[in-house]
Amino acid sequence: MAYVTLQQFKDRLGQALYDRLTDRVGGVSGSDAVGQQILDEAEALVHSYLARRYATPVDVAKHPELADVLAVRVLDVAEYLAWRGSPFVSDVPDRVELLHAEAVRWLEQVAAGAVDLPALSPPASRVAADDGPRYSAGKRAFTADELDGL
Repeated sequence: MAYVTLQQFKDRLGQALYDRLTDRVGGVSGSDAVGQQILDEAEALVHSYLARRYATPVDVAKHPELADVLAVRVLDVAEYLAWRGSPFVSDVPDRVELLHAEAVRWLEQVAAGAVDLPALSPPASRVAADDGPRYSAGKRAFTADELDGL
C-alpha cells in the first residue's frame, strides 16, 4: 500500500526540479519510472524501521490518522534519495539533508519504542511467552513426621 502518490512527489518538488532529479540521461525531461522507483525505495526504507514494531505496510485506510505522518516521512526520504541519485546535481541542499535526518531520527525512535504510532498494535512476538498465572504453595502446616503416630 503506497503512502504517497507520484503526483504528490511531483507537487512537492515542482515540475522543473522533478524533471531534473528524475531524468538520468539529460536532466531535462522527468522519468515517472525513476520517480516511482525512488518512492518505492523510500517506502521500503520506512518499512524497514516500522517493521521492528509494527506490521507493514500500515493500512492507512484502516488508520487514517497515520496517513499524513507517514506520507511526510516518505516524502522527506524520497526527496533526499532523488537528490542523491541525480547525476545532474552536485550537492544535496541543507534543507533536504535536515528533513531526511529528522525523518530517520523519528523512524529510529519508532523502531526503538520511544515513539508509538497511535491506533496500531505491535505484531505478535517471535518469542513465545507464558504470562499465565503462577501457583506456589506455602510451607506445610503439618508434615508426615509431625503426623507420625496419629
